[in-house]
Amino acid sequence: MTLVIDPPASTDTGRPTAAADVAILKQSLATLRRQTRGWIWVESLAWLCLAAAAFFWGSLLIDWSVEPPRWARAALLAAAAAGLGTLLFRKLVGRLTADLSDASLAVVVERAHPSFRDSLSTAIELASSPDADVNPELLARTAAEAKANLGQLRPERIFRRRQLAMMAFAAVAAVASIAALAMARPAIAGLWVQRLPLLGNEPWPRQVRLVVDDFPGGVRKVARGSDVDVIVRAQAAAALPDVVDLRWQVAHDGGPENQSASRLRLGSNWRADRMGARGGVTADGQAFGHLLKSVNDSLDLEIRGGDARLRNLRLEVLEPPSLEKILITATPPAYLGGGPREAPPARVVQIPRGSAVEIACTSTKPLSAATIVSLPVGSVASGGGSPTEEVLATLPVADAASGSTPPTPLSRTIVGRITALDVDRTIVVRFTDTDGLVNREPVTFVLSALPDEPPQVAIRLRGISTAVTPRARVPLVGTISDDHGLGGASVRLTTEGAAETLLPVARVRAGDAVVELPVEAAEVVQLESLGLVVGRTVGLAVTAVDTCTLDGPPNNGTSDSWSLDVVAPESLVAMLEAREIILRRRYESCVADLTQARDGFATPRRDEETADRAEEANGPAQASGLGEATSRAAGETAELAEAFRDIRLEFDNNQLITPELEARLIAQIADPLASLSTEDLPALAAACRAGTNRPELVRRADLVLARMRAVLDKMLELESFNEVVDLLRGMIRTQEQIRTDTLEQQKRRAREALERP
Repeated sequence: MTLVIDPPASTDTGRPTAAADVAILKQSLATLRRQTRGWIWVESLAWLCLAAAAFFWGSLLIDWSVEPPRWARAALLAAAAAGLGTLLFRKLVGRLTADLSDASLAVVVERAHPSFRDSLSTAIELASSPDADVNPELLARTAAEAKANLGQLRPERIFRRRQLAMMAFAAVAAVASIAALAMARPAIAGLWVQRLPLLGNEPWPRQVRLVVDDFPGGVRKVARGSDVDVIVRAQAAAALPDVVDLRWQVAHDGGPENQSASRLRLGSNWRADRMGARGGVTADGQAFGHLLKSVNDSLDLEIRGGDARLRNLRLEVLEPPSLEKILITATPPAYLGGGPREAPPARVVQIPRGSAVEIACTSTKPLSAATIVSLPVGSVASGGGSPTEEVLATLPVADAASGSTPPTPLSRTIVGRITALDVDRTIVVRFTDTDGLVNREPVTFVLSALPDEPPQVAIRLRGISTAVTPRARVPLVGTISDDHGLGGASVRLTTEGAAETLLPVARVRAGDAVVELPVEAAEVVQLESLGLVVGRTVGLAVTAVDTCTLDGPPNNGTSDSWSLDVVAPESLVAMLEAREIILRRRYESCVADLTQARDGFATPRRDEETADRAEEANGPAQASGLGEATSRAAGETAELAEAFRDIRLEFDNNQLITPELEARLIAQIADPLASLSTEDLPALAAACRAGTNRPELVRRADLVLARMRAVLDKMLELESFNEVVDLLRGMIRTQEQIRTDTLEQQKRRAREALERP
């Protein structure tokens, strides 16, 4: 660069004036000013080209490798525009508007050329102040000195030409690289224009293409705590990738668009898992999968395979729909009455058989679909319309005529109905909410069809054994009950060669659930009206029916059946007297056992010298033995007292009782035996346990034995030894006859059973 200086003007004397020299100096500074502005333009444009090229290549690399979302690209574009604007303002506009006056340029020249010795700046400053008191000769001499040094002015000392040339070359090379890319790969340049300046979403082309299932819009909604299987298919024109990685982290607020920011955020906690190949290569490519177990938090996902990247994927964890409440209403059959009844929810809900059932299930979330399915107990719901399945209700309700599903407002309740519950059914309820989530485990419970049980008849005969007289009356005691209500009860009497007779049980009324027949208010069956014949057999049973009409006739329940032999009064008396003799023998044995225990306890030791020690050592053991014998005697005596009362009751039921007989059986035998069993014998046993001294125990035992023997004497005083022998012989004959008759009847019944078709 060379400064061009015009020839100075001459005065009339032929010598240049100071004004001419100053003009030459200003003209040189003006040329320097133009060169400075040109240098600023070249350097600023070089910086601008380099920055633009750096943005192009940097954004191209970032966008290809990361493929950020639109908002991130917009932010990058805005940052680039701000940076380029700032660079343009600082490097070009700011410098062009800076002060480039002659005085400033003179100072710059003098700094680069010390030979001027401030002459240039002094001459320019003095010339710029016409009103100043300046010596013309001094000004002329200063201007002449500055003019003389103009020949030494070197612009390269002021301008960094090499640096400017290098920047210009770099700028041209950067622009040329962009132009070369645009000509060689116009698709890449065009896609960059689409994605950056125009903010399009068309992805960059890859050698490998990844396609993920079940992520519409990049978001997959799953139930909290469920296992999520992520499946991706890799496709490639050449070689498929051998490895596909799944990267994930707990999602940050703001959705999948924030993944790019979170990827760059310090402290992001991304984890990587290798996805396993699923099956072989098909026309759709190679499938890879990975199971995320028990997902409880929303996750940001990224899948990498080969040069392909799938980003901005999100697993959004939501609460699945669940059962909030269930209302089971059963309307029993008409014969049960009572109207609708609410059944408490449980794993097994017992409902009377034949009831109409309504099931109302309410979900915790609005539902887009729901079903209530009924299937046999023990089978598994297939969900595919199995013949054993019965769909009780669906949401939304389909139009039966057109088969279409009309739009309905979101609901949380589905109601299913069973017209009549005849067998046990398993009810399965499935919910699908508006997010497409299904309840993790279907709501399952069993409706148990509780059958109407037949009546329970727990009846026994009181005061009647195996034989009765024709005039006997039969007391029935016990309980007749039904699970819902009785319809009635009757006594069924059957005799050989006669029609069956039914006698209603007066205490049973229709609708009663439980009827008690206590001892004091027994149901009495009179046999006298039947005209029974001695030698025949009468059968007796109690039958009860309920009001169930589901299967035709009502249910019925029957008590035990009794077969009673009809005998003459004399025979019955002989049987009862024989039983009395047997009881007497038992009582004699009881008295003998207690007497033996008393004697063993009361016998003194032979060795007088060791009597005291022996008594001290063995006395308690012998007292314990006496106490045990006394307790056994008390129990046996109580049973005998009750047995004698039964004999008296059987005499009475057969209308054979007399005042003398009742006095002997009750006042002279049963009541004293009862007193012994409840008072005397228990008191003696207690004294033995208390360790009472020997003499006192012996005395008390003797008193008890005296009372027991007195009762035994009452049993024996009314008959002699011969009468006893005759009675025993008659008893034996009676027993043999009964045994023979019984065997004959059993044989006859067996033959009839074999001959019966």
